[in-house]
Amino acid sequence: MFLFFFLIILFFLLDIFFIRLYNISKLVFINSSGGDCMNLKKATYLLVITLLSVGVLSGCGHTPQAQKDTTKPLQVCTNATFVPFEFKDDANATEYKGFEMDLLQAVSKEMGQPIALNNVPFAGIIPALQQGTMDLGASGITLSPERAEKVAFSAPFYESKLVLMVPASGSIHSIQDLKNKTVAVQMGTTAADYCDSKKLATKQFDHNSEVIMELQVGGSPAGILDKPVADYYLTKEGKGKFKIIDLPDAKGEYLAFAMNKNNPQLQKDIDAALLKLKKNGTFQKIYQKWFGTNCPNLPDSAAAALAQTAK
Repeated sequence: MFLFFFLIILFFLLDIFFIRLYNISKLVFINSSGGDCMNLKKATYLLVITLLSVGVLSGCGHTPQAQKDTTKPLQVCTNATFVPFEFKDDANATEYKGFEMDLLQAVSKEMGQPIALNNVPFAGIIPALQQGTMDLGASGITLSPERAEKVAFSAPFYESKLVLMVPASGSIHSIQDLKNKTVAVQMGTTAADYCDSKKLATKQFDHNSEVIMELQVGGSPAGILDKPVADYYLTKEGKGKFKIIDLPDAKGEYLAFAMNKNNPQLQKDIDAALLKLKKNGTFQKIYQKWFGTNCPNLPDSAAAALAQTAK
């Protein structure tokens, strides 16, 4: 319907344009007797009208900017094995649970835009965002300078750090005891990067749950994970069986949502939603639900978080 009316207006203005052009040429070049001054005034008047017509015609040619489609779900990729951030009760479960999943639903509600969750291997999340096949990554992604070169990040929603998890009755008491031993880590994570920096041999898995299972069956003598994952496991199946050892040189890390660098509007929308959730108390309620404590003060942007971790 819009195209139909646009074409009618277009033909009408073109008709006016050519009529004006004809009249101008007739007045200036054909009538050369007696009333040249008057004809020049008329010509000028008609020329102004013509230019105005062309201006209107040019304005009509601009296509209005498309508004954001808030009915189209944001395609979110996650690796639902990162307890207590995102997980399923079992392989056949359809419900996603966890702190980040609850926070994501609250952000979606605040933005007024639905989401569609896609469970993928962790190592495939950043490539999917770069290629544009996914809109958002929500999988306990650590905000690091290396990753920030590939994707954009929201303001952080959690501060974490890496820890070493070992059998409670084992012989490993520090990172120095890992020499000539294999460490279980999740592929593509900062735990894998940490081991590379320490020149530690690793056995890498797609999921955090597989790292923990590797420790349970004794396949590897130690694993490096994010502290909240290890803490949560030690309150459940791992209670009394495993222990956590601090890594003194492991820096604090911030977790955040990730998105394509070419989508700054999504970054702004998510940051604005997170800020509102913090102000109205929803963020604190979700944090309390999963961690039993108040959330510490967090940087209000990805840039501020990166600057803080670089110190």
